[in-house]
Amino acid sequence: METETNPIHLNADQKEVALRKIRELQQHVGTLSSVLNSPHFDESGLNSQLATNVLKVSEYSLADLCKLLGIVTDTTAEREQRNADLRKANMRIRELETQLGNTQGPDVTQSCIKVMYDQLNSWWDLEGFGHISSISFQRYCCVVDFSCMLTGDFRIIDSDTPVSDKERKAQWLKSLGERGFVLVEEDRDWEILDCDASRKTLIDLITTRIPSAKITKIENFSRHNAEGFTLRGIQVYIHDIADITRLPQKPKKPSSR
Repeated sequence: METETNPIHLNADQKEVALRKIRELQQHVGTLSSVLNSPHFDESGLNSQLATNVLKVSEYSLADLCKLLGIVTDTTAEREQRNADLRKANMRIRELETQLGNTQGPDVTQSCIKVMYDQLNSWWDLEGFGHISSISFQRYCCVVDFSCMLTGDFRIIDSDTPVSDKERKAQWLKSLGERGFVLVEEDRDWEILDCDASRKTLIDLITTRIPSAKITKIENFSRHNAEGFTLRGIQVYIHDIADITRLPQKPKKPSSR
């Protein structure tokens, strides 16, 4: 049996719908990821009904995606039955999420928020941008103000390895340029020039790592001794906080004894 190798072509509308279905799949599975990454998972475990219904909804979105791409995975009758079950699954998910919210105490909620706060900071440190100005968890999203100041992890002045750190910093700055950021020297420090290339690279970095992110504001500084501006910060609305749990993390330094 020969394997089909014909490419699948989509028009603009079909491509947009396909991307929406993929985002739905990520969001559904992200619900399970949030529970599994909870600091109290080992104690409370995973609610079997929540897992079942989340996977049912995910299967429905996957079926829609397969239909759009012309990939047959099951019979029409099974799809119709899945459609009939979808409303029940969605209703049950909402009921179970409400129950979970009511049974978890404030200390558990606070602990989860702290974990996600630390994960955001660790990822932004890993990217070399230093600090996060503010993080606000709201009803339907998380609002984050990321600083665009270049810091990196280079303590050259009081470091035990100043030469190595200086070399690593030079390589890191070079890598930023290779990624698309335009760097300028400002008062003996390197900063990101506010230009189309830098903005595109910054936005791509955010939206690639955080698929549900929406950029709402970009701030800049006027340069001191030259024309133009440098990037100061970017405000992001994260609509699926499960994206936070999937961010790469900065390696933890071994504890000294």
